[in-house]
Amino acid sequence: MDEITQQLFAPAEELAQDGINCSAYITELTWLLFLKIAPDLDEINYLFEEFNWENLIQKDGIEQYDYYKQILTALAKVIDPHVAGIYTDANTALQNSEQLQIIITALNSVDASSICELGEIYEDLLAICDYEEDGHLYIAPRVLIDIMVILIQPEVGELIQDPYAGAGNFIVAADQYIQVIADEESVQTTDFIAIEPDLIRQRLGLMNCLLHKIEHPQHVPIRWGDSLLSNRQIWPPADIVLSTLISKNDTSLALLQHISQILKPNGRAAVIVADNILAAAGAAQEVRKNLLDSCVLHTVLRLPHGILYPDEIDAHVLFFNKSTENFTENVWFYDARNNFPSFGENLHLTREHLIDFEMVYGDDPYGLAAREDEGENGRWRCFSREYLAKHDDRLNISWLENTEIKMNQDLLKETVEDLQSLKGFLSV
Repeated sequence: MDEITQQLFAPAEELAQDGINCSAYITELTWLLFLKIAPDLDEINYLFEEFNWENLIQKDGIEQYDYYKQILTALAKVIDPHVAGIYTDANTALQNSEQLQIIITALNSVDASSICELGEIYEDLLAICDYEEDGHLYIAPRVLIDIMVILIQPEVGELIQDPYAGAGNFIVAADQYIQVIADEESVQTTDFIAIEPDLIRQRLGLMNCLLHKIEHPQHVPIRWGDSLLSNRQIWPPADIVLSTLISKNDTSLALLQHISQILKPNGRAAVIVADNILAAAGAAQEVRKNLLDSCVLHTVLRLPHGILYPDEIDAHVLFFNKSTENFTENVWFYDARNNFPSFGENLHLTREHLIDFEMVYGDDPYGLAAREDEGENGRWRCFSREYLAKHDDRLNISWLENTEIKMNQDLLKETVEDLQSLKGFLSV
């Protein structure tokens, strides 16, 4: 499977030399990949007979290029809203037939026997794209998403919501988790609402859901729109909210407040938020206070550096639930940043990196499992609501001394002292 992923991503590096960035390449690959696998998707019955993969590969040169552009226009008008959503406003970034042929050649290397694996391969491609300088899809590592889903423990019949769905990774992960835990004799469907304001990310999300065979009986799996402007009727109270609240436009505060409002009693949430809103004053502090006073914020995971590459946005995961009787009394913090590996293009997060956090979190999704404070030298600490109030309700609490920084500071100090000594020696 890694070999197939490499084959499908290889053209991105070649086309980048022609000015086609990574996200544009993934979009073109998405359109062509759907066209190739459409005959094997039983639920897709609306493809125009004259517009298909076989006709495309039989043409060449400018004729093939023009035919491809006709396909993009035609498939945006099909009856099936899922397919139409993938091709909405489709406009190729490819400049000539030679560039188109590069992608077609790569796709021809994927035979029918590999289609069952394409969902995972597609997620791998999205992750690789996000590690490119021009990716900016803001996709959390799948291993982190899986851990969040495992700890929050979604169940069959619960309504799962993601108000900032991106490429649909949380919906996919939650659905796969439910398929594993569900009774084989029960109806193993995942009930969810997902909205994404960016058309490119929504398009990729629809393809991601399609490859993982995730459908919604009433609408497309991921709707295009702004959760903060959407009609409240589409936001019934949620049992679970899973999301990454990081974007080009900083709507994180409003989305965090939105999530705290749409949770039903005993509803639970796990969301990734950037560091900057966890310590800022003003509106950010007010939102944090409201969260602490209206919900039970029980766990905060301080994420390592480099999780959201290439922008290197530092972030935390907040675990909380809604209660009509209890509100935040104590918050448990796990520091997976100080004295921890820094991740990026050459080092990716694995589950082993966070297995200790999973263990101390426990098996209760509401954070009620037995827990023990590890003290000032440990990664796992408990802080009271009163302590947080005295510190402006900041949620980026750090207590571990970063030995790497200290070593660098000591080295700098020694270097300055040596230079000063040398300067004194030369002045004699």
